[in-house]
Amino acid sequence: MKLDNLLIVIAATTLLTIATIAANQMLLPLTQQEAVAQNTTTTNQTQAAMAAITQADLDSIADDLAAATEALLSNDTNDAYNTVNSIDHKLFDTANDQGEQNIKPLMQIFKPLQDNIDSTRDALRNNDTANALQLLNSTDAELLKITPQPPVEESQEEEEAATAGNSTE
Repeated sequence: MKLDNLLIVIAATTLLTIATIAANQMLLPLTQQEAVAQNTTTTNQTQAAMAAITQADLDSIADDLAAATEALLSNDTNDAYNTVNSIDHKLFDTANDQGEQNIKPLMQIFKPLQDNIDSTRDALRNNDTANALQLLNSTDAELLKITPQPPVEESQEEEEAATAGNSTE
């Protein structure tokens, strides 16, 4: 009798384990599908948010980065600090101007820029001009990463037009 009960318990435990494994294997692909769908949604939101950004928005930020760098090279740390603050405001205004649905994705895109700007301000407060310059260069590099590049054909045509316009005969 005890042996029969033991065999029943073992069989029940085995069946329960098999059922649990099977259920987990069926649920795992659903979880993976949800993750893929969420990543796709996030990517689509990010692309839509970036599509709303104009080249003029990014050029304005690039101009301020150049002005801040120039101010530092001229030992005008106050002007550099104020220009860095202006960049900070422009990033926020650019994200805010694209609509409430785009603020979060844009702020994620702008996060490396924002982090560098915050670090640049800290360096300027500590009179660490060399580090501030390096951080401004890093910020400029981050800005280039998010700046849309024209298709290769367009840029080649522009170069050819510029070359043709500059040639003298």
